Amino acid sequence: MKKPKADFDYICELLEAFFKQRALRKSFRIIFEQEITGWEVWFQVEFARFLAEHPGTPEWRRELTFQFDYRRESVRSSLKPDFIIRKKGWATDRYVALEIKQHVNLGNCVSNMIEDLEKVAKIRKSQIDLRSYWALGIFQTDPDQSVEAIVAEKLQNSGLEYHASVSSVTKIPRTPFSYVLF
Repeated sequence: MKKPKADFDYICELLEAFFKQRALRKSFRIIFEQEITGWEVWFQVEFARFLAEHPGTPEWRRELTFQFDYRRESVRSSLKPDFIIRKKGWATDRYVALEIKQHVNLGNCVSNMIEDLEKVAKIRKSQIDLRSYWALGIFQTDPDQSVEAIVAEKLQNSGLEYHASVSSVTKIPRTPFSYVLF
């Protein structure tokens, strides 16, 4: 699937505003200090609230069920992307899909993100017109790791392309976490 720069820029813009929220950053510090795991659903609810209150009024849905293209997937019949989002002004039937993963370990986080992208690629085209699909991963920052190198290697090992121009690694301010989008 193509990775349009306009879609990437829009998702980056949303994420930048989302991660600037003081209360969210405080929650991330508590998650780190208390070693809380399994907070992915909480994060998705916070992101849903953010989208609902966003001044740009994006159209969005969470976990809509879509059928797989049976020629590409024979084990499971459907998938629920974490979010589908349409920016105001985009064609009315065209959306981006956003899958969200969190893991303390960067390598595991990226592997889980790639698995989700592979699943989204199998959605039956007649179900929804996806402009593009993206994976967002949140992980503990490790200054000794090259996030870009790990992402590129894992994508290549999965037979997928790494597009550096539409990939982003960002430290979440005043927290021990970072996020990657590709």
